[in-house]
Amino acid sequence: MRKLRNALLGMAVAAIVPITGLGTQVATIAVEIRDALVQAAQAAPGQDTTDFLAFGTRIRSEPGTSASVRGIGNPGDTATIHRRIDGEPILCEDGRTVTQWLDITNERSQISGFVSGCFM
Repeated sequence: MRKLRNALLGMAVAAIVPITGLGTQVATIAVEIRDALVQAAQAAPGQDTTDFLAFGTRIRSEPGTSASVRGIGNPGDTATIHRRIDGEPILCEDGRTVTQWLDITNERSQISGFVSGCFM
């Protein structure tokens, strides 16, 4: 009887130990995944929003004045900025030359495209 009890106890311990180890491994992996997701979220560029500075600002298909116009934006229209890139230099009304173009979506019209940094 004692041998049978010890054998059953041994089998139970043999079954529990790997499961306990597996649980620890799963918990460790879950923590590593969580940490990686938090780090990725912090490293991801946030999407900024801005307004158009001039009436009739052209939203273009490419970052240059020769690109086709997809639509327009006006002061009061909010735009989500997806990225900033260098493009054709533009002479702004205040005398600055700006090469930065913003890849945006006009939230009112849902038109996406590029706008010179002079106008945002």
